[in-house]
Amino acid sequence: MNNIKRPYLVIGVIFYVFTTLIWSQPMWPTFQYDNQRTGRCPYIGPDTSDTLWTYTAGDNILWSSPAIAEDGTIYFGCMDGYLYAINHDGSFKWTYATYGDVLSSPAIGEDGTIYFGSSDNIFYAIEDSITYGKLRWTFTGSSYGIDSPILIGIDGTSYAVAGNLYAIDTGGNVKWSYSTGVVCDEASVAMSLDGSCLYTQSATAFDYLLACVDTSGSVNWERDIGGAPWDFSNSVPAVGSDGVIYFPAGHGGPLYAINPNSTIEWTCSGLGDLRYTSPGIGAGDTIYMAGGYDNNLHAITPGGSVVWTFNTTNSVISSPVIDGNGTIYIASYDTLYAINPDGTMKWALEIETFTTATPAMDTCGNLYICSGMKLYAIGPGGGSGIAYNLIKQPAKNFFLHIHPNPFHSRTDIRFQLVPVIDDLDKTKDISLRIYDATGRLVKNFSLRSSNFLLPTSVKWNGTDDRGRKLPEGVYFVQLNTPYHQVTKKVIFIK
Repeated sequence: MNNIKRPYLVIGVIFYVFTTLIWSQPMWPTFQYDNQRTGRCPYIGPDTSDTLWTYTAGDNILWSSPAIAEDGTIYFGCMDGYLYAINHDGSFKWTYATYGDVLSSPAIGEDGTIYFGSSDNIFYAIEDSITYGKLRWTFTGSSYGIDSPILIGIDGTSYAVAGNLYAIDTGGNVKWSYSTGVVCDEASVAMSLDGSCLYTQSATAFDYLLACVDTSGSVNWERDIGGAPWDFSNSVPAVGSDGVIYFPAGHGGPLYAINPNSTIEWTCSGLGDLRYTSPGIGAGDTIYMAGGYDNNLHAITPGGSVVWTFNTTNSVISSPVIDGNGTIYIASYDTLYAINPDGTMKWALEIETFTTATPAMDTCGNLYICSGMKLYAIGPGGGSGIAYNLIKQPAKNFFLHIHPNPFHSRTDIRFQLVPVIDDLDKTKDISLRIYDATGRLVKNFSLRSSNFLLPTSVKWNGTDDRGRKLPEGVYFVQLNTPYHQVTKKVIFIK
């Protein structure tokens, strides 16, 4: 290496270490992948049901769905009272003991902090210190266990439901709380596209409601969705690319589509017992809703019509996950299914009986699900080459950062390649592209910088290559180098 390149690399390595600590991104940060709870990810899942490995925990893994860190560590809770951290190869990493069952699905912040709750009424923030889980802080809630999936807001505020909806700052202090009147193991919240408000079920003495609460704690609206107040469910709302909120109305109730202004767009009835599963949203805002004890999965158009129904062998308490090819992954009590977008079965895997957890996926496309006492890893995934051309391994050698996200008029896309690119001649092979939710290329940036060893920034105003304004929704920013690819989600709102 000549003397011209060395100063750039020294500066770059220092900057890389700093930015990696700040802008690392989990592979699967929260229940159903994103804060809108769509279950839709850009990764390409496995084509077969080959099991890579299984890990056996100390008790049943009930309700808790995995979260996956940037380095591939998988976190999940167990009824033996522990949060488990398992390496990507299936080996044990560490456990953290609580004083109750851990039913909560953990969430991972951008700084790598793991947030989860326990039936001991305590909300935990844990740091992964490689060989053990280091406690950062705890928050003690009301008399109810904190068993819900956790959501992390844009500003790092964490949200948990346990009788109340709690907003907790990064130091473990309560910012505000909203009384839901609902106590369910899996009940949680979804966030609006712009991150300004939360959607959660609620109940009064006479009515069953869906509530919209802004991130300051003020109630924007409460919409009556029928049924008795005790008919609440374990379902979590999901938010489509147009901001419509999808939520099933408890025992025997319909699936509701509710506009951000609280008006009802449509309802879809006859789907089964919807108390225990949450909607998933695929490309084109196709909604996937499991029928619970009715042993089926429905595909529903954005207009509320059932396109197809897939029958399972047993009750479906799991919620769906959708990969970049549109394949839907969902589990019945004893079988994990991969279902093609047309409703035909791709493959099925018999798993240890009684699962209520939802799958998770890493950037390699390997699929993980908890069932009984086991964590299953299914793969190998497609990872790259289809739909989004995603990286087959964590992109730890450079950073890609998008801010603000979500954005209204313009967002800055920053990246740096040190120490991946050590030859300036190879920078001509770098590209930055933006895809829509269907995998269609909409923007290809012309990168003419002579030196990507230093931080680089481009601006995107939500237009395509012809300068036409794109519709609001979810897009994917992909950075390609001769050695690696990394893709991050960005949300465009008008």
